[in-house]
Amino acid sequence: MINFLPPFLLGFLALSFQIFLLREFSVHFYGNEITFGFILAAWLLWGGLGSISASKLKFHLSRFPQTYYAVILFLPLCLIGLRFSRFIYKTLPGEITGILPMLISSLVISFFISFPLGILFVLNVFFLKGDLFKVYLLESLGASTAGLAVYFFLIPAFSNWLGVSIVGVSVSLLVFFSFGEKKQIYLLSIILIFLTAFALFDFPSQKIYWKPFFLVRSQDSIYGKLQVIQTEEQISLYNNSFLDYSFPNLAASEESVHFTLLQNPEAKNVLLIGGGAGGSLRQILKYPQVEVDYVELDPEIIRLSLEFLPESEQRILKDKRVHIFYQDGRAFLNKSQNKYDMIILNLPEPATAQINRFYTREFFLEAREKLGEQGIFSFRIPSAENYISFELQNFLASLYYTLKEVFPVVEIVPGNTNIFLASSLPLTIEFEKLCKKIKDLNLQNTYVSPHILISRLNPQRIKLIKEKIYTGKKTINLDFSPIAYFYNSVLWSTQFKGLERKIFTFFSKLHSFWLLDLPLILFLSLLLILWLKQKKSTFFLVPLAVMGFTTIVVEIIMIIAFQTLYGYVYRRIALLLTSFMIGLFLGALRGKKRKRIGLVHLLFIQFGFLLLILLLHIFLEKNTPELFFLIFLLTLGFLGGDMFVVSNHLFLKERKNYGLGYGLDLLGSFFGALAVSSLLIPLVGLPLLLKYLLLLNSFCFIFLFGGMRKL
Repeated sequence: MINFLPPFLLGFLALSFQIFLLREFSVHFYGNEITFGFILAAWLLWGGLGSISASKLKFHLSRFPQTYYAVILFLPLCLIGLRFSRFIYKTLPGEITGILPMLISSLVISFFISFPLGILFVLNVFFLKGDLFKVYLLESLGASTAGLAVYFFLIPAFSNWLGVSIVGVSVSLLVFFSFGEKKQIYLLSIILIFLTAFALFDFPSQKIYWKPFFLVRSQDSIYGKLQVIQTEEQISLYNNSFLDYSFPNLAASEESVHFTLLQNPEAKNVLLIGGGAGGSLRQILKYPQVEVDYVELDPEIIRLSLEFLPESEQRILKDKRVHIFYQDGRAFLNKSQNKYDMIILNLPEPATAQINRFYTREFFLEAREKLGEQGIFSFRIPSAENYISFELQNFLASLYYTLKEVFPVVEIVPGNTNIFLASSLPLTIEFEKLCKKIKDLNLQNTYVSPHILISRLNPQRIKLIKEKIYTGKKTINLDFSPIAYFYNSVLWSTQFKGLERKIFTFFSKLHSFWLLDLPLILFLSLLLILWLKQKKSTFFLVPLAVMGFTTIVVEIIMIIAFQTLYGYVYRRIALLLTSFMIGLFLGALRGKKRKRIGLVHLLFIQFGFLLLILLLHIFLEKNTPELFFLIFLLTLGFLGGDMFVVSNHLFLKERKNYGLGYGLDLLGSFFGALAVSSLLIPLVGLPLLLKYLLLLNSFCFIFLFGGMRKL
């Protein structure tokens, strides 16, 4: 038996399964950061509880390999349950699911996977005769290897289910051969057969999921799960269960384009960001002098469109006046040297922090810089035709006032969808003027046409929408304070009558004192009580919990900052997590090689966290290179790994509980993941959150310094 292999496989299994689980959750549960916060928090909670309770559970080492096999079986079973959970929650395919189903699914699925992984950590320590630090070191190395393997090989080449099967088969074989117990050949055979069947069941299970609709194609790309639905003559493309486009859908394609182009029918250069394949490009090309730069993030969207759309639409995508760029829209705009007459943003509403970055003051400034003197910027947002609720009012107002900070002239077209038009020169949405242009251009439109616009552009309706938006809450949506994303979450919660609406309404009205000051005061009070008790082990365990909280909060901040600056992280999240795990491995290696370990070493490591958070606060809003994020996360992991080894070394001298330190680390991370990604980032913003994180770690430093003087 190779002693190093079981803890290595533990880390490999944990991170690879976590990545695939996050990807599948983003497909089935709305895919925003609230979803990620729930699943990460639940994963950390059960992992911590599993580790803490492992010593009390009567697990014999003879059951060691079976625990690995159980985890390998549990994830596919949980993914099957996740896929068919819509029948339990009674939702339709692609329908938004409430917070309660998200939370229940997160807790149940994470229990079956993360809880036994927490137990396995402690079992590995017993297996290696109490060498906790070696287990932690090897687990970190396994997780680092998993991150690289998933990022470079599995995600680009295989679907999520097939990737899980490949990992499961590989780890099962390694466990079997490393333990060398031939009597388990039957169990191994069952696992291999089940994982093969699981991979083959992927597409058939998706077809069942989409009933009563007919799924004709499913494709996992590096950016998401693309699914093509055919209903009679209509083709719909879904991206992570969000409708990317339906064809034909004249209403959406016409209104996304014509209100903008009718402002200046002589425009020649148009930039279209997203949504072109569903008909918007055809509408733009009705203006014969126009050339279009069309930016689409995922090349698979165009490939599937060319395969399933009618031949007439395929010709549009191949038209010589259309130039397609496969890139993140914001990154393209930032690097482009062109000046455009019009920039049309044709993306979904800011339901996630990822999409929110296209609706911030910073992005609007970038758009204005790339527009000519008469340039026009536009986007469309789902709204309500006759009744603007309080939640919708605040959401629309945040977008309007953010846009108004950049463009002196902003007009809003009323309707079930609001069209926002912005420019430095006067704009018009007067019925008579637009209808004259439509007639002069001989545009054969169905929805942006005189007989529809006479009602839509009624002066009274325009006045009503403006009054509602002007009197809404005046908040500015920023890259690192994504308040529009939170308002959209509040708006989303109004679709549910129960817990969801109450939670978001409650937190939307809270003052920052209750969100930041009070928790910090409670933490400081706890530290004071623990300091007065003078219990030696406390000074070794508190930094572990604070480190767990700090590392997960900083990781989430870094991921959101990275995607804000450089684009989609659906694939690159594996690389970012891997950088942290490599740092964790190197830090644990450094800690293990220390000859003498004392409280002073904890003090220096804690001071390192203070410097790192301060550095991030200074450079957060600057144009930092991508390499900065990788090096920063590696350094963060290094400090975390070093602290884990030093803290546990000191604690185990006092008390032989191998799972407690690891469990407190994970439980600290649980509180960070739950609070930060779901609430604090959109409500208070990244810079303010970092200031409070700096204060929290400063109090921990003072606590340790006082302990060093007392002990």
